[in-house]
Order: sequence, then structure tokens, then C-alpha cells
Amino acid sequence: MQERQVAHKMDIKTANMGKYVQIDRTSEEDKYTPNYVEMEDGTQISRVRILATVLDKYVSEDGNYASLTLDDTTDTIRCKIFKELDIIETIEKGDLVDLIGKIKEYNGERYIQPEIMVRIENPNFEVLRVLELKKMA
Repeated sequence: MQERQVAHKMDIKTANMGKYVQIDRTSEEDKYTPNYVEMEDGTQISRVRILATVLDKYVSEDGNYASLTLDDTTDTIRCKIFKELDIIETIEKGDLVDLIGKIKEYNGERYIQPEIMVRIENPNFEVLRVLELKKMA
């Protein structure tokens, strides 16, 4: 059984960089290998942890799809949620959120499919994340 991929802390600009690699799932050994973004240094990133502000929230009329536009001052990215929308039930436009999710790409658009999303009340978390990212660089 394959281990769960590490969620790398990063900003949106970094998540949007790199080459997206779509795994061919025809072989048994690649059946559970996740798609990933290959960074300049060769690192393969399939899951990310991002702290960003919600710029826009859309929920379809039938309740089967929703999207959030996120901004962390470095870039923007959409977060797409399919069917299980309870993850964003308490999230509103203007909220600061900390999310863990998988990087995906469809029709040339890179997006994040969230696994965990938490609304952050304390704005000092933004300063903390900026410092964490600077220390990692």
C-alpha cells in the first residue's frame, strides 16, 4: 500500500510553477501513484498546504460543485470541490483559510482539490506562514 504524500507548505505562486505530470494508470504499479508537479529542483509535489484569503465563492444550484478563488498576495488559484461541499460550509468570501489539498490540472488550469480546510481567525497566522516559507527557502 502506498503511503500518504506529504503536504508541502508553499505559496500559491510556487504551487503554480513547475510541470504538471499526469500518471498513466494503465499499469498495476502506477494504479495508486498520484499526479504531481515537478519543481525546478526535481521535487515531486502532489499535496500542498496553503494559507490564503478567499476572493470568491461559487456553489452550483444542484449542490454538486463549488469553487473558491484563493489569493495569498503571490498569485491566485481556484479550489474545486465536487459533491461533498460540507468542507466549505462555514467558509465565506474574505475569510483567511489554511488548506491541505491535492494539486490537479484540467484543460490547462491548475487547481487544488481540498482535503482539509480551516478558517483562521488570528491574522498572526499569516505572518507566521510568511516567516515559515522564508525559513524554508
